[in-house]
Amino acid sequence: MHKKRFRIYEFLFSRTVFTNAFLFFLLTVSFLVLTFFVLSNRSAHWDYYVTGVLQHQQHTVLDYIMKGFSWLGRVRVAFFAICLASLLFLISGKKREAVLIGSTVLSGAISWTLKMLIDRPRPGADIVRVIEETKYQSFPSGHVLFYTVFFGILCMIVYYSQKISRRARIVLISLLVFMIICGAVSRIYLGAHWFTDILGGLIIGIQFLQIARLLYLKNRPDQYKQEIL
Repeated sequence: MHKKRFRIYEFLFSRTVFTNAFLFFLLTVSFLVLTFFVLSNRSAHWDYYVTGVLQHQQHTVLDYIMKGFSWLGRVRVAFFAICLASLLFLISGKKREAVLIGSTVLSGAISWTLKMLIDRPRPGADIVRVIEETKYQSFPSGHVLFYTVFFGILCMIVYYSQKISRRARIVLISLLVFMIICGAVSRIYLGAHWFTDILGGLIIGIQFLQIARLLYLKNRPDQYKQEIL
């Protein structure tokens, strides 16, 4: 009976791998198409429009709030957050979760490599209101990539946790998704990124999460059982 159940979960895992591979392919195509629009400057209309909408309402308090959300994505702060979260999971005996959170550092290398290859300049002060000066190229957004991966992995851990109630999971996941959204909005509001930079970081972040999820659930049929129920 146990072997029969394991075979069922093994089949489900294989099906999940196929589905993820197909979605990964679609996201890759989407990113390549987006990159084409960025390099050919065909995305200018969308970028100007979204920036104009978000920067239309300006206030000193709002500037500080957006800087606060953006601050969490700075290299040193992000690295500290990753180390702290990994350490806390390690202390609590959750080695798999600690490694998963630690893998978030790879998002920085991925972001830097893509930025160097695509080489898109940042929004200029002559075009938008630049509140926060930044370094390196613009596409894709490293902040959004980090937010998507870091908070996305935390969402994953919370979702598959059997020690957290359903109501608590909904609240925690909502807060984590809220952080991703606010981080993305802050980068455009501060004049650090274009809308398409945000989309690029989000796409790569979701692909990262796809791989992380497969690795996290591998050889854990109990989690698939929970997912089905």
